[in-house]
Amino acid sequence: MKSVLITGGTGLIGNHLSEKLLQQGYAVHLLSRQKNFSPQSYYQNKIKVFEWDLNKNYIDPNALENVNYVIHLAGASISKKWTTSYKNIILTSRIKSAELLINTIIKNNISIEKFIGASAIGYYGMKTDNKVYTEEDEKGNDFLANTCYQWEKAYTPLIQHQIPTAIVRIGLVLSPNGGIYKILKPIFQIGLGSPIGNGKQYMPWIHIDDLCNMIIHLMKNKEFRGIYNAVSDEILTNEEFSKKLAQSLNAPFFLPNIPEWILKIIFGEQYQMLTSGLKISNDKIKQTGFNFRFSQLDDALANLQKNNHSK
Repeated sequence: MKSVLITGGTGLIGNHLSEKLLQQGYAVHLLSRQKNFSPQSYYQNKIKVFEWDLNKNYIDPNALENVNYVIHLAGASISKKWTTSYKNIILTSRIKSAELLINTIIKNNISIEKFIGASAIGYYGMKTDNKVYTEEDEKGNDFLANTCYQWEKAYTPLIQHQIPTAIVRIGLVLSPNGGIYKILKPIFQIGLGSPIGNGKQYMPWIHIDDLCNMIIHLMKNKEFRGIYNAVSDEILTNEEFSKKLAQSLNAPFFLPNIPEWILKIIFGEQYQMLTSGLKISNDKIKQTGFNFRFSQLDDALANLQKNNHSK
């Protein structure tokens, strides 16, 4: 039985991914900052949890024992208010955790078959235009773009030591259990949903099932290295996305757009994350033979509405 070590395994993506891996016959190790943490999962008795402490540069040495694959998802949420101190937490939680994990692997000559590192489509910048962005495009010039750039840069030692590595730039994750769908659903259900800003910003989304399948696909195939965008096929504006969400919930959709200036007052710098969005290409991952189950938003929303995320 092959083993997978996951950081950030208690989050939205990590929890879903852990269950998928266990169902496919993998052993799962999680790194947790909490001592004696017990995952809230049907499979919790099959998951081994190990402690790590970024402040003490400590990882339980048993965590990486006989591990074949490492998937690094850890990082503080970007949805909390961006105070100066919290922006530092967003950045350092990603960089320090990656550095500690990677240094431990290299220092101890731990042989792994593949390393999967998370990043985000924020790499391309908080802006809106009609260009289709690929993995070859340069980074943007704002807080999220710089965070993603440094996040990805932290993976460089793996490549230098010829450890097979793939980096996944994750889009807006749709899940019945958290994230943007869980936030918007109750608002739209009572008829209070509306486009954000001018509604013309793009929303590069991906169903959580497709995201986890994509990560496993990259993990199992050593030859697929480098950076991959994790977004689905259908490119939609915020207004189009909002209409489809309302339709999927059989909810009215008539309210005017939320003005950008109101969002700026409420969220400060963070408002740009809501009012901007780009067209992102997924051609590269499809060229590896990966097929999306939910390539159209209507299908993804129907699945979410059933609250029956397949494994």
